[in-house]
Amino acid sequence: MRKILPILFIGLLVFAAGCTQTSTTTTTTTTQEGIDFRSYNRGEIIQKWAEIFNTETIYVSEGYEELAKHYFPNALIKPKDKFESGIAILSPEDARELLRGKPILTTPREYFGYVIYKSGIKFVGAEMGAIVAYKENGKDRLIFTGNGKSGIGAALEFAKELKDGRKLNSSFVLRRGDFEGIVVKVIGDNDWDGVKDSDEYWLLKEVYVEEPFIYNWRVVKGENITVSGGFIRLVNGSKVYIRALSFNVSVEVKGSKDAQITYVVENINPQFVEYPDNAKVGDTWIELTTNDDFSITPKEVESFSFLAFGDHRPGSGTKQPDVFFKIRDLMNGDEGAFIIDTGDLVYSGKVEEWAELLKEWKFNKPVFVIPGNHEYRGEGKNIYHKFFGPTDYSFALGRYYFIFANNVENDYRLTSSQWAWLEEELKKAKALGKRPVIVMHTPPIDPRPEGDHAMNPTDGKKLLELMKEYNAFGIFGHIHIYWYGEKEGVEMVITGGGGAPLYAKPDEGGFYHYVKIVAGDTLSVEPIKVE
Repeated sequence: MRKILPILFIGLLVFAAGCTQTSTTTTTTTTQEGIDFRSYNRGEIIQKWAEIFNTETIYVSEGYEELAKHYFPNALIKPKDKFESGIAILSPEDARELLRGKPILTTPREYFGYVIYKSGIKFVGAEMGAIVAYKENGKDRLIFTGNGKSGIGAALEFAKELKDGRKLNSSFVLRRGDFEGIVVKVIGDNDWDGVKDSDEYWLLKEVYVEEPFIYNWRVVKGENITVSGGFIRLVNGSKVYIRALSFNVSVEVKGSKDAQITYVVENINPQFVEYPDNAKVGDTWIELTTNDDFSITPKEVESFSFLAFGDHRPGSGTKQPDVFFKIRDLMNGDEGAFIIDTGDLVYSGKVEEWAELLKEWKFNKPVFVIPGNHEYRGEGKNIYHKFFGPTDYSFALGRYYFIFANNVENDYRLTSSQWAWLEEELKKAKALGKRPVIVMHTPPIDPRPEGDHAMNPTDGKKLLELMKEYNAFGIFGHIHIYWYGEKEGVEMVITGGGGAPLYAKPDEGGFYHYVKIVAGDTLSVEPIKVE
């Protein structure tokens, strides 16, 4: 009997331990709260947000109440200070406090205001929004935010479309542990209020790295507007800002033509164009209000001068070189119908570098730009397109036909579609009886002995052959020198001395400069040295 009692006691202990362990496991299972992110594939939480989150109460930043009421008309609206879990609509300032340290957040940046940061890439502009779902201290949160009301409205409208059946592109979703988020962009919110009005047409897109752009078309006050010879940089209410990429800009309106719309054509030289009588003009802009089509056309000119420079990026960091400011001011004081910038505008394309450049982008002549390899990457590519538009374009003035093409994006080559476009442009120039002037960042050859800072050799050879066939003149940058001459029967100038570290001794072209070109019967080139 004495032997049996200890055995029974041990058995009871084991049984009790087993019961305790089972009880603990059961408690853990039954008390687990909220979203198990591991049970959802990437993108599913955002796709199914309306099923997962309770929409009866919405927490809102001050000033965003009307936006909340528009998208959640039946919800109880509470101030963001009460927010612990659930759904919140937050200003960029308030979102920053909660999302600090997360893979997607809002953060302030000089010149641009608030920007969305997404895993190393920053997105500028009030039209950028974000949807973020994550778990914090066991509490599930869904936040709609952005760089401004337009972007926050874009996130909300996008979520509404997901609820109504739109399929999310999950490859654009950033997923890390108990976090899932996506950046979205709206094109067409003309009054920047975050609400899709009846006289607006919105394009809503997920964004991974590269943003979508619509350069030539908008719906403004219910009117369909198409622009040629430039691109729509901004619409603000009933005012359309067009950055000219030529001396021939036209606007076509399809619709009732009842709405009076104001157009500001920027980056234009009024002295060299014909424009409507009722327009106002400045050094580099023309403004008019109309409900109809209109055109700005180049004047017939026998000769004119223009200026060219490039590679004014710093050797590192954000601040533009001092010599850039000297060159800018000298060009502003010089005569010329326009300026050509052959690229390498900033060091690496970061938002902070662009801010420093754009603060100082103060020219009194139109500037026609082509991208360089330094700025045309990551977030830099988006900012380039936002301010300077498409990269392949052309225009005619006087006896010359200027053709700009991006040869840095595809490993210093042109794509097959670019080659086809370039040949068509050269044929147009020939048909018009005008000499082509080709502008690219990277030259087809490097004139330095043993130099290798040029296009892909096969493409460089092909470009030279085309230029020779059509008697084209070339303007290039990339090599930080001044060089003017002829290679294989092709006349060209390399103007890469705008401020970046020089690649040669002064007597070999290694000096800071811009180029003045007189375009008459022939093209005469003069380098303007800058100390």
